[in-house]
Amino acid sequence: MKKFLRNTNIDADRFRNGMAQLTGAVNIIATRNGEVRSGLTASAVCSFSAEPPRLLACVNFSGNSFQHIAESRCMSVNVLAQSQEHLAKRFADMLGGKHEDRFNYGKWTEMVTGAPVLEEALAGFDCTVEEMLVAHTHAVIIGEVKDVIVNSGLKPLLYSNRAFTTTMGHYDDLHLDYSMSPWY
Repeated sequence: MKKFLRNTNIDADRFRNGMAQLTGAVNIIATRNGEVRSGLTASAVCSFSAEPPRLLACVNFSGNSFQHIAESRCMSVNVLAQSQEHLAKRFADMLGGKHEDRFNYGKWTEMVTGAPVLEEALAGFDCTVEEMLVAHTHAVIIGEVKDVIVNSGLKPLLYSNRAFTTTMGHYDDLHLDYSMSPWY
């Protein structure tokens, strides 16, 4: 077993190069703290549990959105469609205009918690913050899903190898043979 152990002290660039190969859905995490709306682009989002409905999102401390989420105890997670790349870039500060209201772009609404939810997102999850695990530069936030909107039929916006992308083809046109035995 020792022959498989390696030095785990890798530099940040090598780690980032490896993680760039991990394809992820692009999301906007948004909140309302009093009259202030805040949001960020994130790919570190996933399902936590279905019963009860929970999701998990990782947020960096360096932006002001983390502080607003921590204070308001609410957030939305908006799964973006391919056509919403401009929103992903805007909420990631990739287009400049840091002092503009990012929420002037797209159609935003509020649901149960008061957090802004993008009406045209593939899915928009309206959450209260159930728990936060703070580690180093990020917080892992567990959100209790209070409501959800779904707009199916659109291609997802993905991030892979440091670029925005999407899926290819129409999966409905594939004629797969599901009669084969399972691979597990």
